[in-house]
Amino acid sequence: MSAKWYIAAGVGLLFLASCIKPPEYSEVPYLEFSEINKTSFVEYDPDSLKLTIYFEDGDGDIGGAEIDSLNMFFEDSRVPGYFVPFKIPFVELQGNHKAISGYIHVTRGISQCINPVAVDTFHYNIQIRDRAGNYSNIIRTPDLLLNCD
Repeated sequence: MSAKWYIAAGVGLLFLASCIKPPEYSEVPYLEFSEINKTSFVEYDPDSLKLTIYFEDGDGDIGGAEIDSLNMFFEDSRVPGYFVPFKIPFVELQGNHKAISGYIHVTRGISQCINPVAVDTFHYNIQIRDRAGNYSNIIRTPDLLLNCD
């Protein structure tokens, strides 16, 4: 085969690669529950709850640059309306495309028993806020069992 054919094939592949469209996501962040390490704990258990959450964001403005930028919120079902804030690290955009997706890994301790029962059952509702102030959908963990004896 001639060198012209190889050059034409290379240019064709380059053209084809440049035509691949980036994903199109909403500018409002989207969350999906992905994984949890366990659902049963003992009060004051030194073991932590570890969650994996899938996210998508059309304008890529996830995470805060400021040290005090709290942008992930956990609501304990036993205390409706009370949110414990966390910080998602700043996500640096790479390339020309703003749309991003990925996984957020969260590790947090388990709180104490609130209800006077042998086993306290609860779940967390989780939501994030991007830098533009858009709040994501709310996701729910599976029920967590906290042995209070």
